[in-house]
Amino acid sequence: MSENDVLANQKHILENQKAILANQDAIKGNQHAIKETQKTIVENQGSIKKNQESLDLILKNQQQILALLKK
Repeated sequence: MSENDVLANQKHILENQKAILANQDAIKGNQHAIKETQKTIVENQGSIKKNQESLDLILKNQQQILALLKK
């Protein structure tokens, strides 16, 4: 292998390492975004549970109203 080939391979390796570092930075950014999204989901679960309880109560009341109307 000639010296030029070795230098070309080294240049290619350095370019790949640069790309890997850029990808790692992107991954870190994405992990941060994922963490924030998960935090928001957890925070929203409380509201979702309360809303579901309210919907369940509405359904129960509607069923009671229908039962009374059938009498």
